[in-house]
Amino acid sequence: MYEFRRMYRTPDAMSTTAIAVRESDGKVVGFAQMTDRTMTRDPVSSCLHSLDDGECYIEMMSVHPETRGSGIGTRLLQFCEARAKERGANKLTLGVVAGNPAKRLYVRFGFQDVDRSCFSKMMNMVGLFTLFGLPHCLPGGTMMEKIFD
Repeated sequence: MYEFRRMYRTPDAMSTTAIAVRESDGKVVGFAQMTDRTMTRDPVSSCLHSLDDGECYIEMMSVHPETRGSGIGTRLLQFCEARAKERGANKLTLGVVAGNPAKRLYVRFGFQDVDRSCFSKMMNMVGLFTLFGLPHCLPGGTMMEKIFD
């Protein structure tokens, strides 16, 4: 827990983190956390995806199931894109586990699948399975990116 606090309670990390709170009851209904190459990342994330110069990566994003489809995911992505541009990034990337229905949101927002080598795809599948099992009953995942104009 100490390591998590050390990495994510810095002013830099907090400036790239968004928390969506429902006004009616103060309940947290979503969050997004993004990093770039200059920021400290946990070892697992660093192994799954290494960052390039000019890239911001959405490490974590989640919307509470009862509020999905209400625009919260879009607003979180808008926050990440704005922060990435402020940091001088030319692209925003994220990883999505196979079968995750949120991929439709990412595509609508302008993300596209990144073409990777067969070896890279295999290693990603093994890594994701080891860490997460089969959360959506399908193995593997996809890297996606949105290039800024």
